[in-house]
Amino acid sequence: MKKLMLAILLILSIPESLFGQLKSDLQGSITKLEKETPKKPLSVEDFSYRPDLSANGFINAQQSSPGLAFLSSALIPGSNQAANGKWARAGIYLATEAFSIFYYINRTNTAKDQERLYEAYANREWSVLAYAEWLVNYSSEHGLDNNWETLQANIAGKSPDFSNTTNDWGKVNLALLQSIEKRTALVCGSCSSGNFSHTLPAYGSQQYYELISKYYQFEGGWSDFYSQNVANNNPDYNYLYDNNGVFASDFFFTGVDMAARFNDNYRRAGNILNLLVINHVVSALDALFSVKLNNNRLQAQANMFRADAFSVTLHF
Repeated sequence: MKKLMLAILLILSIPESLFGQLKSDLQGSITKLEKETPKKPLSVEDFSYRPDLSANGFINAQQSSPGLAFLSSALIPGSNQAANGKWARAGIYLATEAFSIFYYINRTNTAKDQERLYEAYANREWSVLAYAEWLVNYSSEHGLDNNWETLQANIAGKSPDFSNTTNDWGKVNLALLQSIEKRTALVCGSCSSGNFSHTLPAYGSQQYYELISKYYQFEGGWSDFYSQNVANNNPDYNYLYDNNGVFASDFFFTGVDMAARFNDNYRRAGNILNLLVINHVVSALDALFSVKLNNNRLQAQANMFRADAFSVTLHF
């Protein structure tokens, strides 16, 4: 009590001029602060949702930016789902990606190995010279006017080399052979009118290896057919055009099976690429819509303070 009385006496003893100076300085400071600070009345907008634009890091950006979320999962499926803690969905996308890539590489490599085996088989068992000799005999047997005599002269005295049939390509004029094929008529029991539908492609081309084990027109070049029907002038073979595989040899059908196997694996590898693309697209769209929905959910919850808004809560 004594201390309080003493403080009051001290205050009363201060000169009035000093009180006036203190009051003037205080009012000046308040006026200066009011001028420097813009006046902004408090409103419900201060309680509205605003995205945190100061968020640091790539992961934080993925959680709030739909565009970045889309791009991230389009490049690496499941990456945005992982950034947002959706581990199950991220695992599915990443597992699908890994499986697709592994399967594509595996099927492609298998197909390449099978294709090389088939090409080696064809280089050993199919001869352009044997085919040319069959074509000459076919044309002669049916009296065709396709200049077969010139081809006969071209291959006279030459024999197919079935140890390495690549050597036979230097023994036959391919341009002459192709011109005769174009003028050679179909002759068989049930053939429609017309000429051969194909000409022999150049050696080593993908089309060459495809045609010789696909069309019966080229069965005369296979070694077992040649030895059975052409080389020994088989009297039971009448050189009719084979349009249904009646005369086709075992080696021809072996080539068909080998070509089918590697083509099937190439086809599977191509199909898995479709799954790979779909996985990228679905993952990207999933990330885009998930971030948008999450932003809308936060917006609806934060705007519950507005008089003209209501709150909506979404659960996933």
